[in-house]
Amino acid sequence: MPRPQFFWGEWLAGSALIEHAPAMRDWIRSWGFGTSLLVALSSGVIQALGSPPDGWLLGHFLGLVPLLLVLDRPGLPARSAFWLGLAGGLGIGLVGFPWIAEMLVRFARVPGWVGGLGLLAFSFWQAIPYGLFGLGLGHGPRGGWLGRLWPAFLFVALQSIWPNLFPYTALLGLAERPEFLQLAEVGGVPLVEWAFVFLATLIARGVMAQGWVAGGRDLLGAALIPPLLFVYGTVRIESVAAELKDAPRIQIGVIQPNIPIARIATAERMERLTGPSAQAAAAGAEMIVWPEAGAYPYQVGRPHRQDARVGGGRVLGRHQLPTLFGAPSRAAGERFGYNSAYLLEPNGAVKGEYDKVHLVPFGESIPLIDPDWVTDWIPQISHHYAGDGPARFVVDLKNSEIQQVAVGPLICYEDILPGYVREVAEQSGGIELFANLTIDAWYGDSAEPWEHLALAQIRSIEHRIPMVRSVSTGVSAFIDPTGRLVDSIPLRPVGPESLNEFPAEWLMAEVPILWNTAESPTPYARFGWLWGPLCWVISAGVVIRSGFLRRSSDASKDPSAH
Repeated sequence: MPRPQFFWGEWLAGSALIEHAPAMRDWIRSWGFGTSLLVALSSGVIQALGSPPDGWLLGHFLGLVPLLLVLDRPGLPARSAFWLGLAGGLGIGLVGFPWIAEMLVRFARVPGWVGGLGLLAFSFWQAIPYGLFGLGLGHGPRGGWLGRLWPAFLFVALQSIWPNLFPYTALLGLAERPEFLQLAEVGGVPLVEWAFVFLATLIARGVMAQGWVAGGRDLLGAALIPPLLFVYGTVRIESVAAELKDAPRIQIGVIQPNIPIARIATAERMERLTGPSAQAAAAGAEMIVWPEAGAYPYQVGRPHRQDARVGGGRVLGRHQLPTLFGAPSRAAGERFGYNSAYLLEPNGAVKGEYDKVHLVPFGESIPLIDPDWVTDWIPQISHHYAGDGPARFVVDLKNSEIQQVAVGPLICYEDILPGYVREVAEQSGGIELFANLTIDAWYGDSAEPWEHLALAQIRSIEHRIPMVRSVSTGVSAFIDPTGRLVDSIPLRPVGPESLNEFPAEWLMAEVPILWNTAESPTPYARFGWLWGPLCWVISAGVVIRSGFLRRSSDASKDPSAH
């Protein structure tokens, strides 16, 4: 029985295949559509295996190669190209983001099967740019250097323009080896993605080449890219570290109270916040950072002016230091409230207030539908008002090497949004430190807190600004301006039954303060963020040019045109 061919034609037939052993390219092109679909799916799985924690580093270097191999065949129908690309992206969501289902169950309070459908829908949505990538490759050049560069431009253009619910990069596992991420200072994540897609393209071209000379040239070029990225990143990290060596430092006590989502006694919550804060203050902290609203057990009224006894406790009940903390807030007579962050002075006066701008859909906000109507029918669904924009907190310090530090507060997943973090950094007066207040306990003992941390590390690289993260059950961390994880408290799978097993924790972050985003913006902050839009323009130009050349070629072959 003859081997089944790909349904678009028997283009492998020929005496060369009979007289000679099949080349690698011919063997790959002999795969049927089902086999090719599985290979494409493996592409996404391999990329997902690179995700933190403890990701497989080679997955980022090799992950896109299988997809490029099955897409590299003449006459591939557009429908087949799209489905192969979609399969290539589908594995990333299903394998790398299974916590989406748990988030929906815990956060939106939906049944488990609905959470599973949500994961599937999320994965398909995130995979659509890959489908468009597969479709678009057939509309660009195939030969020469432009043919090798084109896939990288197209991939970045599609990833940059696609409205992802949770912006991410398939390369987030590189945060565990930040040497490979230092290009983000120049062009953000899109430039890093461009380099890795170009690398995968050279590998695929080398495998599919007709001769050893052409294939060896591409594979040699691919082999040079990882060490070049590593050397550049290492040199850049050492250069930044040398500049930071003599920078003034502030001591920040970062609190991880290990408070689960489940209800526990209010007194226990307050003890898990104020106890470690007192310990950090005694150890020499000059500032304290707590997690976002939900860890602190009380709702404050708007406007909130003074740290008074709300319910059963004060924030500054056991320490008198500048404190950044999260709390729900609501004005009298308003149906909904805000997810807020406040900066307290040592005397208890509220010096700064920030309301979260980007709310989690379905967990913190009800999109598209009238929230009054929804909450009338389903009271357990939450809705908040969104803040007006970013904030800049100026923290006054005593007995410190510096008198003030400008802090950019980020609540929850706002630190994974590159555009919004850029808005925070671009505020008048600039930012010297990012502070992220988060509760990641919604996601359980999953990869989400580690993936969240990885994206936060990239934000620090993009702006060369340190970040402290206070996370209710971890991962709390201090990230330096090179994106390195200087100190952290791991994820703790704490529940009501294991409170004694996981007591509250804190870390002392010795944070260097050297750069201000207004005075020393990075290349990314100045113009590098335009790399994504530039890839849109280049990709559109390549498609238009290729279409024009194709029509000109068809016209020259048409006898009626002469």
